[in-house]
Amino acid sequence: MRRTEDCPICRLIRFYLLLAVPLIAIVGIGSMNSDDSRGSKLWFVDVALIDFLAYGALGALLMVIGYRSYVEFWLPKKRARALEQMLQDNGDDEI
Repeated sequence: MRRTEDCPICRLIRFYLLLAVPLIAIVGIGSMNSDDSRGSKLWFVDVALIDFLAYGALGALLMVIGYRSYVEFWLPKKRARALEQMLQDNGDDEI
């Protein structure tokens, strides 16, 4: 486990800087160009905030599923094959 020397306030500030500030910036940019006749120059201004959150949640879900399937299925098979190979190599030397 990684030991951090950061205080709880530093972690809270880092959380706000990484997550909350960009979210507020996206909402602010979206509300600046409320006039539809000019058209927005940024692609993410026309997208609703809920779309960002939905795609972010979907991406996080896929990443978690991929990681858990790696840890639960692929990694134990890889370790078992390596263990069998080591036992086979050591068993040949001792006999």
